[in-house]
Amino acid sequence: MSERVKEWLTISKEDIEVAQLCLDGSKFLHCAYMCQQSTEKTLKALIATSNKIPMPIHNLSQLAMDAGIWDLMQTEQRTFLRILTTYTIEARYPERRYRLYQQCDRKECERILRSTKELILWLENQIEQKFSPEKQ
Repeated sequence: MSERVKEWLTISKEDIEVAQLCLDGSKFLHCAYMCQQSTEKTLKALIATSNKIPMPIHNLSQLAMDAGIWDLMQTEQRTFLRILTTYTIEARYPERRYRLYQQCDRKECERILRSTKELILWLENQIEQKFSPEKQ
């Protein structure tokens, strides 16, 4: 596994740890944002497995397409990527941020964190498959 892939994965793990800290501290919107960040970095790690430099974008659906896994994903996973993307784009604008605050309570944030961890495990499995002995 290349150093670039390892770096992306290390940062992703740090982001998911921060997401948990935000949840524990009742910073729900920040938790959702860090879940998006962790997923983004795992997708960029997957892109980097092909020795490509990931685009500096935040749209998780586009990153999944760039990684070549969009067609492998279940409908629920695709929908979840779209939902997570809103937490990095919409949270930047005050009028939209307020709406996100209203819908992102503890229960919703717990669901987002749990779903993010499941998705990241799936993405990490995709990365591992690229480095399996059969592929080399």
